[in-house]
Amino acid sequence: MSEEILKALMQLFGLIAKQDGGAESNETEYVRVFLEQQLNAEAVEEYYALFLKHSTDRKGGKDEEEGKVRLTSMKDSVRILGICKKINKQLNREQKVVVLVRLYELVNADHKFTEQRMAIINTVADVFKLPRNEISHIENFVIKNEADSLILRS
Repeated sequence: MSEEILKALMQLFGLIAKQDGGAESNETEYVRVFLEQQLNAEAVEEYYALFLKHSTDRKGGKDEEEGKVRLTSMKDSVRILGICKKINKQLNREQKVVVLVRLYELVNADHKFTEQRMAIINTVADVFKLPRNEISHIENFVIKNEADSLILRS
């Protein structure tokens, strides 16, 4: 995976993880293990720091009322769209599917399938111009662990 794509993926991971109360321990562990599989120890720390930078809320934590849902900020939405458009040009179809799988795996790490997180994943899929039925198959495979859902039926 190229450096630019990996940086973009860390930013997307961070922006997704910071939704709805922030990154959970299983999500941060997923990111660390993912990086350890891709890189040497020194590079892992660099990319992990990038993830942490994008996964924290700059406003200082959980100051919202208990149970109140905070929408994705306009700034984050624009950033997500920009990242997707930038990497979309550099990825082939199979690489786009891999990125989408990784995003679903991140959300699946803590089973936090919130509206905001899923909307971000849907935005990524839309920018990548992946067909809805393919997105549904990917989601079923990752989240429900249904390998049979990958078989395309005519």
